[in-house]
Amino acid sequence: MIEPRHSKVNKWLLNSYINHILKSDFSEVRITGNVKSDDRPMLLIPNHFSWWDGFFMWYLNQKVFKKQFHIMMLESELRKHMFFAKVGAFSISPNTRSILQSINFCQQILNQSNNMLVMYPQGELQSQHHSGVVFRRGIERILTRAPNVQIVFAACLTDYFTQRHPYLTIALGEYNGGVDIRSIEKAYNNHLFESKLNQNKLYPR
Repeated sequence: MIEPRHSKVNKWLLNSYINHILKSDFSEVRITGNVKSDDRPMLLIPNHFSWWDGFFMWYLNQKVFKKQFHIMMLESELRKHMFFAKVGAFSISPNTRSILQSINFCQQILNQSNNMLVMYPQGELQSQHHSGVVFRRGIERILTRAPNVQIVFAACLTDYFTQRHPYLTIALGEYNGGVDIRSIEKAYNNHLFESKLNQNKLYPR
């Protein structure tokens, strides 16, 4: 398993880069939903539909939550982009023995109050127009051993409307139910569905 390091220089570089490309490639970035971080560690669960996804969550954390950022990446991808290990990325290798090490590391992250862990429980890229997300069970095992966690949903949605560059909406919601995987999955899909309905109201007049 590749563990993360937190380099202040690399974080500054990444933050500058993300702010630049979001400004140049999007007409507007909107964050909706009144969710505030508290004194618990945070598990942030977004949809996973694009190359941009990790950058979106970094930007969200910098603007709203301001926690110590951690994100799980496939080891094969992280080895190609080791820069990200210096800003909080760590690896997972599905179907190998090291997966247990990655799960245990997630639990360690979620036992420290200033930490954020970004996870994509569906485990693969899916179109943002997909009707529902199916979660894999690793997240359930993590939460049973790290019970005092703030769980936040993020639904990232894009629309072009009349512009050449898209609008990005990051719709937030907080989850306060049980830690069984099907309950979290159902609640996330409800959040995603409602976020898509609300997206219709955001057309710029």
